[in-house]
Amino acid sequence: MALSLSLLSLSLTVPARATTAEVVAEVTRTLAVGDDRFGGCMVSLSVAPSTEGLDCPSRWVSFSCTGVHADKAGALRMYDAAQMAFALGRTVHVWVDDTRKHNGHCFGSRVDVEADD
Repeated sequence: MALSLSLLSLSLTVPARATTAEVVAEVTRTLAVGDDRFGGCMVSLSVAPSTEGLDCPSRWVSFSCTGVHADKAGALRMYDAAQMAFALGRTVHVWVDDTRKHNGHCFGSRVDVEADD
């Protein structure tokens, strides 16, 4: 009986959700605001972070330009890289963290821009 209860409890275990995942996408929109909303800057991605198992409500990702989840200079560099990718039509790799959010939108902790082939 104890063995069957152990097996039952193992089968009912909920799989762990990712907290950070890489999202490969294009930047479809950019947003900069003059106050603290949305962490001051965000981008919309062509692929929703939720497709990678993240708890993110939309395609928008904040870089925390206000300095809450990243230092301001680093956040602005990530936002600049995303804007460059948007302007040039390049693919980005964004590491998204669903444990840190601005107004419900997940935080992007890293941005890599692909080279043009």
